[in-house]
Amino acid sequence: MARNIRAALYRMWGRVPTSVRRRVVRLFSPSFTVGANCVIIDDGQLMLVRHSYRAHWGLPGGLVGRGEDPSAAAVRETREEIGLDVEVVGRPAVVLRTELQQIDFVFDARRIGESSASPRSAEIVEVGWFSLDELPSLQREASEALAALTKGDG
Repeated sequence: MARNIRAALYRMWGRVPTSVRRRVVRLFSPSFTVGANCVIIDDGQLMLVRHSYRAHWGLPGGLVGRGEDPSAAAVRETREEIGLDVEVVGRPAVVLRTELQQIDFVFDARRIGESSASPRSAEIVEVGWFSLDELPSLQREASEALAALTKGDG
C-alpha cells in the first residue's frame, strides 16, 4: 500500500514543471559556499596573504559568484585582493568541508605579465613570499588546500 502511494506521489511530482521542482529541491537542500583559491609558486617561493580578520597566513582567493566559473573566480579574486594577474594551470583540487558546508576549488596558478603583488583590498594586510621549506603558520583552509593540490599531483 505504502509503495503504491509513494509511486503515485512520484508521478504527481513528475507533472510539476521542472523550474518549480528545481526551486523546491534547492529550498530543502543544504546550501554550500563555494570558494576558489590560487597556489602561486615562483622560484621556489609560495605566495601567501594575511587577512585582516584571520590570525594566520592563507592563499589568495575568495567566494565564487553565482554562475561564475571557479577558475575565473580564482583569477578575479587574486587580481582584486593583491593586484596580481595569474592564469590557472591544470585541473583544480577540490576540498570539501561538509561540517562547514564549504567547497573550495584550489588551483595551481602562475603569474602572468609584469604585475606585482601588494594588498589592494581592505581584507588583505600583508602579502609575502615564503620558501616551501619554511612556511609560516597557515590557516587550516590553506593547509588543507596545499595538501589536496599536492595529493592531486601524485
